[in-house]
Amino acid sequence: MKLYYFLLIGILTNLLAQSDLKTFKFNPDSLSENKNYNTDITTEGQWFLGLQQKNSQSISRNQFTLKRGYITFRKEFTENLSVRFTQDITLDEEGSDAGNIEMRLKYCYLKYKTNALSFLTNTYFEFGLVHRPWLSFEEDINRYRVQGTMYLERYNILNSADFGLTFVGLLGEKITDSEILERSKTPPGKFGSFAIGIYNGGGYHAIENTNNKTFEGRLTIRPLYEILSGLQLSYTFVYGKGNTESLPDFNFNSAILSIENKSYVLSSQYYSGQGNSSGNLADSVGNSFVNDGYSIFGEVKIFDSIISLFARYDFFRSNSYKSHRAILGIAYYFTNKSKFIVDIDYLANDKFSNLKTKIIEAVIEIVF
Repeated sequence: MKLYYFLLIGILTNLLAQSDLKTFKFNPDSLSENKNYNTDITTEGQWFLGLQQKNSQSISRNQFTLKRGYITFRKEFTENLSVRFTQDITLDEEGSDAGNIEMRLKYCYLKYKTNALSFLTNTYFEFGLVHRPWLSFEEDINRYRVQGTMYLERYNILNSADFGLTFVGLLGEKITDSEILERSKTPPGKFGSFAIGIYNGGGYHAIENTNNKTFEGRLTIRPLYEILSGLQLSYTFVYGKGNTESLPDFNFNSAILSIENKSYVLSSQYYSGQGNSSGNLADSVGNSFVNDGYSIFGEVKIFDSIISLFARYDFFRSNSYKSHRAILGIAYYFTNKSKFIVDIDYLANDKFSNLKTKIIEAVIEIVF
């Protein structure tokens, strides 16, 4: 693991040396005079409110619920330097506080934009409670986080945010395809994009239980940007330890093929790994379980993207456990990318005949 520390320090030193640090000034008197950036605090919000019917082997429950809520504050200090603070609001469903609305931090970081570094453009650092490289990218392809978490987070492999340092950028200049720029939230590098960083490893809602750090990265290639700019090939990996004192190995590799255009979105992901970030995919002495699986997602947009049909299938196995999940839904989009969805979520062990959980829900996502 020390090798990764030295590699990361070398990369950061080289990048900062090539950056124009003269733009990084803390002169309060100059803030009101510089018109190249917004000195106001901006606010954003995102709420997931719904009605669920949940049936499993142990419970049958019908409830109105707050699935998630996010409030974000942003502040620019200079053209290069800014901060983000995001509160994560959720319903506590466990322990003595079950039923209470909880508020915790999702993101709290300092962002510093660097100058273009040769082939790398639109580069920046996040330091603090930051984005990890993969899940935020996947959520830009699959717009249905309102339905539930993405594949690797759903199976508790890793988390979307953590304490650490992330370096992000584009490969080449931005693409000029106006359709992709308008409809896709993924980083718009002509040749692709990347993200890499080092983290505590346990995620934003876990206490750090080890002295080890987790190294994670993502590389995305846009191979046919001139004729099929929505096609992307991605690879993501993790190397580290699970967040328990027994230090189980936590490593994985995942390959993803995705394509986006005005009519549909398709993605296919294959995953193979050992252990997980929390360290509970291991035996009592810290020997990690091998696990693998895949996820397929599709969305068809109709009526000028006002209506979308979406579906997803997940398969995951670890040790003697196998899981199958099928999701099917319809979405109606209205103002400011807000949407109303109705979906069915089936989860089964080994075979669909052995149904474990079925959820039918109607959910509204409010974005402001």
